[in-house]
Amino acid sequence: MSLISKAIDRLPSSKRAMRESIQASQKAVEEVQALERRLYAQNDMLKSLQGSIRNSKSIIDDQKARLDSLQRTINELQSDLKAKEARNQIMQWELYRNDGEDLPSAKKRFFRSMSPATGGARLFQQGCAQLLTEFDELCNKHDIPYWIAFGTLLGAVRHGGFIPWDDDIDLCMMRSDIQHIVKMMQNDNKYRVSIIYDAWNFCKQVRFMYRDRRNPCFLDLFIFEETNAPTPDTFDRLFTLRHRMIDEMRSSDLFPTWKSKEFVPVEDPLSRDIERLFAQYREESASILMTPHPNASETEGVIWGIENLDDLNHYRWCCPKSDVLPTQRLSFEGHACSAPANIDKFLSEVYGDIYALPNDLVSHCPHVSEKSLENRETLASIKEHLVSDET
Repeated sequence: MSLISKAIDRLPSSKRAMRESIQASQKAVEEVQALERRLYAQNDMLKSLQGSIRNSKSIIDDQKARLDSLQRTINELQSDLKAKEARNQIMQWELYRNDGEDLPSAKKRFFRSMSPATGGARLFQQGCAQLLTEFDELCNKHDIPYWIAFGTLLGAVRHGGFIPWDDDIDLCMMRSDIQHIVKMMQNDNKYRVSIIYDAWNFCKQVRFMYRDRRNPCFLDLFIFEETNAPTPDTFDRLFTLRHRMIDEMRSSDLFPTWKSKEFVPVEDPLSRDIERLFAQYREESASILMTPHPNASETEGVIWGIENLDDLNHYRWCCPKSDVLPTQRLSFEGHACSAPANIDKFLSEVYGDIYALPNDLVSHCPHVSEKSLENRETLASIKEHLVSDET
C-alpha cells in the first residue's frame, strides 16, 4: 500500500467519498497500464508480422519476376520455333515445286497426291462416302437443303474427298429440315436416325445411319438455327446462355445418372428429361436469335443450335444465310454433294490457310475404333452396302 493510500485511510469518514474516488482513479490507471502492456505486446507482434509479410512479399515478387522471365523465354522460343517452321516449310515447298510450277499449284498437287487411308479405315471412309451419296439423293428428292462443312468441306476442296486421317462426315442442316428427316426415317426399311445425348459435351448427337446395325457408317447432322442478326454479339449471347444451361444440367438430379451412362439414346426414358432441359433453353434462345436488339438487322443468317454450339474459336460459325444458301455442287470421293455458297469464306474463317502443312496428323480423335474396323462382320456389312449400291 502506498503512503498516499495510508494517509487517505486515516482521513475521517467525511472524506470517504474522496478516498473512494482516488481509489477508483488508481484502479483506472492500473487498467490503462495493463492495456498499454498488451498494446506494446501486440505492437511487437505486428512488427514481427510486418517483417514476415515483407519477407513473403519479397519472395512473391522474386517468384513473379522469375515467372515473367520464364514466360518471356517461352514466348521467344515459340516465336523462334514458328520462324524456323516457316523457313522449313518454305524450303520444303521449294524442293517439292517443279520447275515452272507456281507455289499454290505445288501445294494443291501435294495434298491431292497424299496417300489415302488403308485397310479397314479406308473401307469405312468409302462406306461413309456411299452413305453421303444416298443421303444426297434422298435430300434432292424431297427438296431438303444441307451442306458439307468443317473437315468434310476441307477434304473435298484440298483432297477431293476424305482427309486421309479423317473418319467422319460433317453435314449442317436447319433444325426444321433435320426434324423432317427424323420423321421420314422413323419407319424406313433402309435408314435410321440415331439421337444420342452426350454427357461429356452436353450435346445432342444426331446421326444418319443404315438400319443395319452391323454397319457403323454414319453422317453427323449438325443443327443450325435462323437468326436476324448473324453477328459475333449474337454468338456470344447464345454461348452465354448455353453455359447457363450446362450449369443447370450439371446441378440437376438427372445428371449423376446421365454421367454414369455417358451416352443416352433417345429410346432411354432418361432422354425425355434431358430433352426437356434442351427445349427450355431453345425456347429462351429465341429472344436472342430473332428479337430485335442493338446489332439486329434485316439480314437473314444462320448460327449453331444451342445443343451443339461449339466454343472453339475456329468453329464460331455465324453468318448471313447467303453465305450458305443456295448451296453449290462439289465433288467428294467422286460423288457430287451440296456445299455452302461461299466455300472460300467458310474455309478461311475456320482454318485460315488450308494449304499450310497440317498439325493434326497424329492428334485426330477417331470416331470408330480400329478394333471394330477389324471385325469381319462389320467389314462384310460395309462391303455389302457398297456392292449393293454399285449394282
